[in-house]
Amino acid sequence: PTTLSGDRVTLFCKVELTNLDTGAKMTYTIVSPHETDLKAGKISLKSPFGQALLGKKAGDSVTVQAPAATFHLRIDSISIPV
Repeated sequence: PTTLSGDRVTLFCKVELTNLDTGAKMTYTIVSPHETDLKAGKISLKSPFGQALLGKKAGDSVTVQAPAATFHLRIDSISIPV
């Protein structure tokens, strides 16, 4: 994690998002599949959310096709753990 720049969403990044349809704010950390814990805000990089966010920058809008619904999100900020 110390070698990551934090300008794009990658593994271990903490991503703050806004749901553009509802205005709801959310924060997730992108983790490997075996570390997934939705209650703790940890989503897999292989999940629909993780796949849609990877490589994107703060300010980008993304559409996530999840099994239950389609989400329109804006990436508000990206940070990396210290």
